[in-house]
Amino acid sequence: MITKEPGVLLDSEIYIYEPTIFARRTLTYATFSGAYHCVAPYQIDRTNYDNLLLLFIDSGQLELTYQNQRNILTGGCLQIIDCKQPHVYRALGDVRFRWIHFNGSTIQPFYDYLDQCDLDGLDTACHFAVIKEFDKLFALLPELPTSELAVNLSFIKLFSAISEVLVGGLDIAQGALHQAYREMNERYLEPLRLDDLAKAINMSTCHFARSFRNRYHIPPHEYLLSLRIGEAKRQLLMTEHAIETVAEKCGFNSTSHFIRAFGQRVGITPAQFRKQKF
Repeated sequence: MITKEPGVLLDSEIYIYEPTIFARRTLTYATFSGAYHCVAPYQIDRTNYDNLLLLFIDSGQLELTYQNQRNILTGGCLQIIDCKQPHVYRALGDVRFRWIHFNGSTIQPFYDYLDQCDLDGLDTACHFAVIKEFDKLFALLPELPTSELAVNLSFIKLFSAISEVLVGGLDIAQGALHQAYREMNERYLEPLRLDDLAKAINMSTCHFARSFRNRYHIPPHEYLLSLRIGEAKRQLLMTEHAIETVAEKCGFNSTSHFIRAFGQRVGITPAQFRKQKF
């Protein structure tokens, strides 16, 4: 579809999408996109539009006024704009750029987080992962609505690549891992599962296990087991609870599992440990 906006040349394209109800409720989804070739007097002056906007400059320059700052976006720059905030951008000479309007139930908090970093005209020239993910996302859009799940995943990958550039990815990952670490220390007596911990911090179980081991130098299941075995030792020595009760109170799903795990870890059975003198 060719747009008739002033300054938009005839080789430009605009695409319109109608997200499904499922996408609106659960996914990050595109509403419009375009590949524009523009000259003056092309200008957008917008306030309070309930979408976010990705701008990627392929060549030329756009002047952007946003958040009380004026910046020149040049070839290779990526800009994210919260369109609920006033903003103006205009062509400075001959410019080619791609853009995506998007929204979603979970995307605003992530944008707000990134906005605390320097989001003004991210130069992707040395960050090929960002360019790669943007190109993949843009290529998927013509397949909507059949590609809604793939587009949602592509948005996530692009934002992850951006966060890697802006904050090195470490703040987000370490913060999430510390949350899981704290959960283990506070709730290890409950029937806590690693799958649930990983899901709570938006990681796959494999990624969570690998990241936790790299951060704390111990696999998460081993750390959780060490907490439970430590408490089991205390209860065996300090209480008269039956072995079955100790197993239940320390988060083990069965007495046999507790006895087997205790024996492998300590080298003797819980009953033998209870008889020891210290």
